Amino acid sequence: MLAFLSVVASIVGCSEGSGGGLPPANAVPAAALKPPGAADCSVTLYGDSILYGTYGTTPTNRLVDPPAAAIKRLRPAYTVVDRTSPGDFVNLRLPTFRREAIETRFVVIEHGMNDAGNRFDYAEPLRSMIRGVKAMGKTPIVTGLSRPRSGEVSTRDAYDAIARSVAAEERVIFADWGAVPMTDADLQDELHPGQDYSHRLAEQLVSALDRAAPECR
Repeated sequence: MLAFLSVVASIVGCSEGSGGGLPPANAVPAAALKPPGAADCSVTLYGDSILYGTYGTTPTNRLVDPPAAAIKRLRPAYTVVDRTSPGDFVNLRLPTFRREAIETRFVVIEHGMNDAGNRFDYAEPLRSMIRGVKAMGKTPIVTGLSRPRSGEVSTRDAYDAIARSVAAEERVIFADWGAVPMTDADLQDELHPGQDYSHRLAEQLVSALDRAAPECR
């Protein structure tokens, strides 16, 4: 656990007050989100290194096919705006999130691993972020927590249960990442998915998007 905490601390240390030291993977102008007459198939991703697709302890080490790219590959109709940032957690993201303009139909919220590893408050900041998405007239989708190496992050299951519970209470779609099969061999280190596991997590998220918008399949 101490090793995990030091990894998180080093990653968070790379972040700025905006919620992350790395720029979004893609910035999409409003006019490009929905062609006239087309279904609104657009999603903004908020999350940490798991959804960003980082492996190891260096944020610049990114999977060849990170989740944002995998979503687009699996569902070409989607415009994907990637605002994920390694080291992110809900309390770090919330202040800037409240000031950000979101132009997509769906908003994915993938937080919890850094919260769990550091035992940060999670339920109410997550609820606040969900309600903020709703207040914008957008549809939130919450993911559960991916699975770390056996014996790491002892609070993972408790925080995953919080994500599930808050999603149910707020009546939003829950992408059950904990149900995605994996073994320790699927990880690059203590908690970061390798390419195959990352693909399976992206597929689970795409299934949640399909439930929300079957017309975008």
